[in-house]
Amino acid sequence: MPEMTCEERMLCALNREEPDRVPLYDLLDNVQVYEHYAGQKLTLQNAAEVVPLAISRALDHTRIWLPSAPGKWVDERGFTHERVDWWNEWQVDTPFHDLVGAKAFVQAEVERLEAASPANDVEAHLADLLHWKEKYRGTVIPASTAGEALADAWILLGLDYFVYLQSEEPALTQRWLDAIHAHTMRRLQSAGRLRAVSPVVWLFADLAFKGRLIFSPAYMREHGVFRRMAEICALYHSFGFKVIFHSDGYIRPMIPDLIAAGVDALAPIETGSGLDLGDLKAEFGGQVALCGGLDVGQVLRFGSVDDVRRATLRALDAAGRGGGLILGSSSEELFESLPAENIIAMWETTRECGRYPIGQYFPRNFEWR
Repeated sequence: MPEMTCEERMLCALNREEPDRVPLYDLLDNVQVYEHYAGQKLTLQNAAEVVPLAISRALDHTRIWLPSAPGKWVDERGFTHERVDWWNEWQVDTPFHDLVGAKAFVQAEVERLEAASPANDVEAHLADLLHWKEKYRGTVIPASTAGEALADAWILLGLDYFVYLQSEEPALTQRWLDAIHAHTMRRLQSAGRLRAVSPVVWLFADLAFKGRLIFSPAYMREHGVFRRMAEICALYHSFGFKVIFHSDGYIRPMIPDLIAAGVDALAPIETGSGLDLGDLKAEFGGQVALCGGLDVGQVLRFGSVDDVRRATLRALDAAGRGGGLILGSSSEELFESLPAENIIAMWETTRECGRYPIGQYFPRNFEWR
């Protein structure tokens, strides 16, 4: 089979067909790995060149993620954010500190969202994305991203306040969710113009902890979560996009609902939360692609290079056959604290041995089971 482009390879995998090899996806914040593939030092000053250069030599798909200097800042709604290192930023304070304040904030958010007009800067956004597409030299970047309203709401408000609000002000809570979703759908009406960037989009909804869901499937059905996802997926599909769904944690109980909603892939397959690539492939591989799956908590962090190679080969064998696998870490982030040689071993083993038919390219006499 002739070598495919990254886009062709990703589309094959997302269609659950066999590309020339299993594609690779991840987010990288490991400076040593960047410098290994770029062949030069990474600094804040040259990151806009070095980051995409390195990624283009290693990955088939990534999201644009550049380092910035640490520091604090307050956004236009009064939330305080702190960047603690080059890569990671956290919300560290809110503009409310009690339930009364949280209710007032939500009421103002509803009014703001209901009055908001669709963004009119699509051409500028498209030009920016095409600029980055050129820099990434063939590695696929998302053309668009969207969030699901329930996840957007609880993450912004905090889970405790959200639960209190749901209990005490159910009508306001539902109006807020409806306003978030309507605003998202208005924004996505112009997403078809971004198809020139890539055929891949992402839908974000963190709805699970390790070992269990945050909200029960019954609650999510009753409150329209999967209906809203289906509307987002249908709109994206009408423009010719493939939708990768993201949630950390143990998402297995809601996978049938996600498939029914129309998602094309699940990411990341977080093995540390109780998910297993082989099990998911056997049960759902004919309906949805899988992205991730290589354990960060033990294998990539504490394993040897040979351990990583064995785990990579196991993942390829368990979920690569027949297509539908995009290999990456179980966290969807390769941290600075991970040994660079382990990240490189995962990627290079996949490039060497993730070819079809899977198994034909496994190293001889290598004990991988």
